[in-house]
Amino acid sequence: MSEENENNRDEDGFTDTITAILVVVIPVVAVIYWLSGLPNS
Repeated sequence: MSEENENNRDEDGFTDTITAILVVVIPVVAVIYWLSGLPNS
């Protein structure tokens, strides 16, 4: 039971890490893409 619980925590930590990375990367990529489409003066 303890081993299964620990495995669950590891998966949750991995999922949280991926989610945190995506929450940061997606807006940054969106802003860069948006800015690249603006006309240059």
